[in-house]
Amino acid sequence: MPRIRSALFAALPLLVVALAGCSTSADDAPETRSDSQIAADAQAWDLANASCMREAGVDIGDPSGDGGGMAISRGDDMDMDALSAASEKCRESTTDELGERPVTASEKEDQDEFEATLRESTECLRDAGYDVPDQLDGTGGTDSMDDVPEDVLEECGAFGSMSTTVTR
Repeated sequence: MPRIRSALFAALPLLVVALAGCSTSADDAPETRSDSQIAADAQAWDLANASCMREAGVDIGDPSGDGGGMAISRGDDMDMDALSAASEKCRESTTDELGERPVTASEKEDQDEFEATLRESTECLRDAGYDVPDQLDGTGGTDSMDDVPEDVLEECGAFGSMSTTVTR
């Protein structure tokens, strides 16, 4: 029995070392970042995306950094399909380069509120007799609203708060 007990005591330090290798290190723990750090990373992502959009031929300014979005100068000859294609290409390119765009807690709340408003607007338009697609699944677009009168759009709150400003 003393021999078994000695072997167990001798193996105990090896067991502790072996089990320590299975534990989560501080490097493996999820990174906790402040909203200001996330906002700075989001601003860098937005700047890279705006640069890509300019390279794709879109006349766009840098984002304001205050969550107000980006202003796109729209001339009479602006091709909305080209704008949409450039936007998609640049979003993918920027995501490939920098990862998904970081979102602060307040942006997440704003997004949730925007989506709830969009759902309500879509339901209101349908209740008013207009067959509009879901706007949140990415298949909607503004073309589906061409037949909806302006007063109905206003009544239903459609396009109440868009994050991108288009100017002429």
